[in-house]
Amino acid sequence: MSLKVTHLAYQERLQKVSFAAQPGELVGILGANGAGKSTLLQLLCGLLKPTAGAVTFAGSEISQMSALAQRQLLGYLPQAPHAEAAISVEHFLRAGMVNLQLRSPESELQRVVQTLRIETLLARGVHQLSGGEQRRVHIARALLGDQPWLICDEPTASLDLYYQLQVMEILREQAGQGKLVTVAMHDLGLAARYCDRLLLLDGGELLAQGAPAAVLSDANLAQAYKIKARWLCTEDGVTLLPSLLTDAES
Repeated sequence: MSLKVTHLAYQERLQKVSFAAQPGELVGILGANGAGKSTLLQLLCGLLKPTAGAVTFAGSEISQMSALAQRQLLGYLPQAPHAEAAISVEHFLRAGMVNLQLRSPESELQRVVQTLRIETLLARGVHQLSGGEQRRVHIARALLGDQPWLICDEPTASLDLYYQLQVMEILREQAGQGKLVTVAMHDLGLAARYCDRLLLLDGGELLAQGAPAAVLSDANLAQAYKIKARWLCTEDGVTLLPSLLTDAES
């Protein structure tokens, strides 16, 4: 059930990206704005067809799968979901169960609602929610089903600190249950704390990949983000204190 990405390219936005990942891993995809993170995720889940290279999961090429087969394989959280019509959160979640072939849709709905703690939101209209509430609802929808692969584009966007940590704990649990979890992120501290491996993109190319400590080096941060960083490490995790490079350092 492994993922293999080989010399993947999409127009001028992504070039010759190759990596592999295994079930049980939480893989973070990092990079500055415009580095190619969202493009890579859309290629991984089949929303875009590569201009070169291939994405295969368990030996099957994603771009050659039907939409139904892709739905059985993966859950996807886009960076900016489309605005929903005036429907309730419950209706929105139930619509997300179409084509999932669930044994017990009611139990599955209850599971994701409890996981994201959105019981009080079910009767409200999706369009009436705050940005953070909408994000939690969309994450709940992405978690519906038992697909072996979960792809999330900026899952902590619009969330306060409590829910950022909650969502990362949930994604960590998903990986612990044997899923492959692939996440595009901006928060380097959360990436270092929760991810098993990181992919760092720069200008549409893969600058570095590997363990967080190796990828988030001074040289890589300077090249990809034009920053220098000081790391604070405790038994509970790590945090990043960034500063801009001076003209002499850049």
